[in-house]
Amino acid sequence: MLNSQKICIIGSGLTALTIAYLLSKFKLQIDIVEQDLNKKKIRPTKLALSKNSLDQLCLYGLKDIKKKSNVVKNIYLHDSYSYISLKQDLHFSASNKKEALAYIIDGNTLSSEINKKLKSLKNIKFINKEISSIRDNKFFKEITFKDLNIENYNLIILASANNLFLLSKFKLRKVIDKSYNEDAYVFNLHHKKIINNSARQFFLKDGPLAFLPVSRTETSVIWSIKNNSINKKYVSSKKDLSKFFNTHFRELFNEIISISEINKFNLSYIFNKLKDSKRTLLFGDIANKIHPIAGQGWNMTLRNIFSLIKVIKYSENLGLEIGNDIFIKKYLDETSLNNLTFATLIDGIRKIFDVKIDSYAAIRKNTLSNIDKNSFLKKNFVNIANKGLFI
Repeated sequence: MLNSQKICIIGSGLTALTIAYLLSKFKLQIDIVEQDLNKKKIRPTKLALSKNSLDQLCLYGLKDIKKKSNVVKNIYLHDSYSYISLKQDLHFSASNKKEALAYIIDGNTLSSEINKKLKSLKNIKFINKEISSIRDNKFFKEITFKDLNIENYNLIILASANNLFLLSKFKLRKVIDKSYNEDAYVFNLHHKKIINNSARQFFLKDGPLAFLPVSRTETSVIWSIKNNSINKKYVSSKKDLSKFFNTHFRELFNEIISISEINKFNLSYIFNKLKDSKRTLLFGDIANKIHPIAGQGWNMTLRNIFSLIKVIKYSENLGLEIGNDIFIKKYLDETSLNNLTFATLIDGIRKIFDVKIDSYAAIRKNTLSNIDKNSFLKKNFVNIANKGLFI
């Protein structure tokens, strides 16, 4: 039943490429269409992959990415509301020497690995044309391109924030649209050689600061800073930034040699749905965007892709057509509650560390210390971060 069915993935970023590659295992024709061809693309940054996410990608033929990823053996949380302290308040560690809590991989490396595989596949086609219109016909979703060529698809996947203007055709419903009034500054520290297998999250008064270990000489930084914070002055100058990190974190990095280009992103909590989801699904930031506080954004997207695969297998086993109302409902039933609950949990964590009351901060610090002593709770937190809420 799946032999002659077609999927259109609109977008050419990492999310779109990953969906295309993982779905290429089925007998489907997959067209990858990039819309706003002249728009400057945001280059992928360092990505945190949970152990489960990486294991799943390896099962689908991306075994090389494990060799190109850096292993995270420890995760340290530091409540630095009053002052920056290198003494952790909560510590998660891998259960044994062979295990990993997570992996850090360069987004460009992952994108390149997937691109190489896609180019050799006969059921994948890249279309570099602008879309003129998208409409329903009797059995398909019909796309008319600017050159007047018309293609019919069983399913359309919108997987790029570059294509937001297309959503007006699908009646987007914003379930949640909240600004954190924060900007995330993302850059890499190049430092002297160290044993670098620990991720750290410092909860500063004006926003969280995360360190992701990339290699023995490189660490990725994600610093979320409130719009009115005095900390903004540090990210406006590499000289001031280097001085700040060498002053407070020299013990971690020995010596910071240089800092890469600094990228800035506005932070928000977004949860979108389609009022008319006929033969159409949203993926990636266009579907849900969460705070980077727990490094779970990309893992959330991957879990959605794995759910899509599950629904395709279900349809294939029953000889059902993909993209029909039953298919769309089953996918949304698989993902909507988990995504909303998980995103709300991340937002709740951000709120907990955003309260600027001294007495509350003392209680919070004490609570983290108590959790650190509870191995059962810590194990469950690790499982949730690894596989999602409903495991």
